[in-house]
Amino acid sequence: MSVEGTYLEKIIAAKRAELEGGRRAQNRPRAQLEAELASMPPTRDFESALRQGPGPRAIAEFKRASPSEGKIREPADPVAIASAYAEAGAAAISCLTDRHFEGSLEDLQAVRRACELPVLRKDFLLRKEQLLESRLAGADAVLLICAALEPPHLRDMIKEAHALGLHVLCEAHTENEVERALAAGARIIGVNNRDLHSFEVDFERAIALRQAVPRRFTYVAESGIKRRDEVQRLREAGVDAILVGTHLMRAEDPGVALSDLLAMP
Repeated sequence: MSVEGTYLEKIIAAKRAELEGGRRAQNRPRAQLEAELASMPPTRDFESALRQGPGPRAIAEFKRASPSEGKIREPADPVAIASAYAEAGAAAISCLTDRHFEGSLEDLQAVRRACELPVLRKDFLLRKEQLLESRLAGADAVLLICAALEPPHLRDMIKEAHALGLHVLCEAHTENEVERALAAGARIIGVNNRDLHSFEVDFERAIALRQAVPRRFTYVAESGIKRRDEVQRLREAGVDAILVGTHLMRAEDPGVALSDLLAMP
């Protein structure tokens, strides 16, 4: 898929330049990394967390900004917000670590220390060494974007993530991408309501594509979810989990906003 002229293209180009610049943790000796990995506890079960209890379960997101909306929340304390999300009933926490969202691996590490919930690293992951970096930083799951990875590479990335003990939320935007995600071995499929070309949100996208994913897979609706009636519609459509970020981060109290969003009618 060509993403020329999109936000994604610009971010991916910047990410590739960053990787080529060698500013990654994997510049340390491989033996040191392997020893560090061997000493780590198992990852928390992200997939099971999304399927336990009445759905849809919530992946509550921590982020400070976005390329399309600019500043979202300043200051933003990852420890305080992750703790509030956990108390409000989140199933997992998503943490933006990309600099275009003013995120960092330090934010992810702070979130990991703040609560017992599984933590998803949300970034633009293009290489296997980023998966190892994610695991070493404390991520339990990673986001892989179909539009950013060619099919053979997507398959290899999913396989490597699973080998490291990481769960994978594989993000799609079209029925073709859903099919690619399933064929590549993804077990958790996320459909993003945000268009990669315009960054506009179509709430109906995740509902329309629900039938393309067999029920034995975990299905996540992402982006643009703001109201309780929208959550109810997703519940009726059989969505297992929702990923909500901007709405919560803009709220005066993100924890209260999450509780209100998840309240049963």
